[in-house]
Amino acid sequence: MKTKIAVGLSGGIDSSFAAYLLKRKGYDVVGFTLKFLPRDNRCCDLDSLYQAQRLCQKLDIPHYVLDVDDLFNKEIVRYFINSYLQGLTPNPCAFCNRLIKFGLFFEKAKALGCDYLATGHYARIVKLRGRYSLQEAKDKKKSQEYFLSLINPQILPRLIFPLGNYTKGRVKIISAKEKLLFKERKESQDICFVTEKPYSKFIAQHLQDTRCYEGAVRHVNGNILGKHKGIYCFTYGQREGLGISWKVPLYVIDIDPAANTVIVGEREYLYRDSFSVKNCNWFIEPVRYKKIKVKVRYNSPLFDCALSFGGTSVHVALKEKISAIAPGQVAAFYHNDILLGGGIIEK
Repeated sequence: MKTKIAVGLSGGIDSSFAAYLLKRKGYDVVGFTLKFLPRDNRCCDLDSLYQAQRLCQKLDIPHYVLDVDDLFNKEIVRYFINSYLQGLTPNPCAFCNRLIKFGLFFEKAKALGCDYLATGHYARIVKLRGRYSLQEAKDKKKSQEYFLSLINPQILPRLIFPLGNYTKGRVKIISAKEKLLFKERKESQDICFVTEKPYSKFIAQHLQDTRCYEGAVRHVNGNILGKHKGIYCFTYGQREGLGISWKVPLYVIDIDPAANTVIVGEREYLYRDSFSVKNCNWFIEPVRYKKIKVKVRYNSPLFDCALSFGGTSVHVALKEKISAIAPGQVAAFYHNDILLGGGIIEK
């Protein structure tokens, strides 16, 4: 029997190309589209579903729709909202990967007899010293291993990322030649279930009384500079939309959810040389390596650091001060281009 591979199809070019590659290599490919929040037409819209169905017809593979609406709303959307209400900056993509795409979907695919799960993520799987881990993709600008840093390490042997050795440009060229897309879709760059910016509008729609989250804007020196309309309107390092006037630019330095206070200060207050990370998820134990780097958000560079372990948290000491380290975001740790693991930056 052929190796059976479940492929997550979003309707976009990357997942479509992943299915095409695997089919061309002779695998028994089964397409799945995850349906999120269809009532609001946010994720899995009709165009996306149509694209996935047409692709499966072209490749002559079966296609199924997996309804994950309830779990997505309960675990991802609620987490997103609650994080902002707690003065944190969430990373819903990382949690969706852990709980939905490589959690529920992986288990469903396995139960249906699939040997592997494949997606259109730009990442590579490597095996070092008997342990599986993730490596940056060939296309460094598109590499997405950062968003995969929280997934269960035990499932890595059963995952396939066909795009790991491709550049985005190459994917586009071959996809056009093979006519894999039937309708152009704008590539998503933001939170998939929030259709408009700022995110605060989306959060406010889910609150019974937004006034419960109003409060003061306070300078780090203690002076009250003004009022704000909700702590969920702010994130660390934010400069625009503070609603105050000051002699020099001010930035969000801290958020106190207990007092509904937003603390602001001059740019120098943004810089820190240490922070703590909780709930670390390790693919490879970091004690094996002396040279470790950390990424504190998806589009940030890698910074040299040293780790110390105590209790349930990991203390990260940076070799240089960096700005806007946001509690709630994912910190991902690397040795060269190998992802060692990741966790959540603590407040």
